Amino acid sequence: MSQDAKEAVSRLMITAFVLLGGLLLLPFVGNARAAINWEVFGSVYTPDLSVSDNRGAPGSQFAFTGSGYQPNRLAAVFVNGQVVGGVITDGNGTATFIIDVTGVPDGELTVVLETDANVSAFKTITVDSAEPVVTPPGGFSGATFGTVGHSTFLPLVQR
Repeated sequence: MSQDAKEAVSRLMITAFVLLGGLLLLPFVGNARAAINWEVFGSVYTPDLSVSDNRGAPGSQFAFTGSGYQPNRLAAVFVNGQVVGGVITDGNGTATFIIDVTGVPDGELTVVLETDANVSAFKTITVDSAEPVVTPPGGFSGATFGTVGHSTFLPLVQR
């Protein structure tokens, strides 16, 4: 193989390497610079989600506390995979909220608290008519969410 051919192959390989490296960064396009920080990649955040009671009758209000999240971030609250609201973590990465299960039939609900960097934790609670109605502990504060989120759908237009 001639020297010119070797140089052409070498340049082609370097170009392919640079292009592939750029493709690896595509998931981060559009993220704020602050969202891409070393803490997220270094697994510094180890979130935990705790609940005051894990069983209660319909009409109960379960008190949740999330800790170990990024400080001062919007965190989405999911119930069985649907967004029901959002809370802002405080300067220590802690957030509190209440899930109201009024009108919910017996069964299990999975509650997830997740920030924009896919830092999340979950807890499962059980709604059971045979259990007593539970309420948040005295002095507990936080936003209250039902178990069904609200979605806006655009109408389908056909011509």
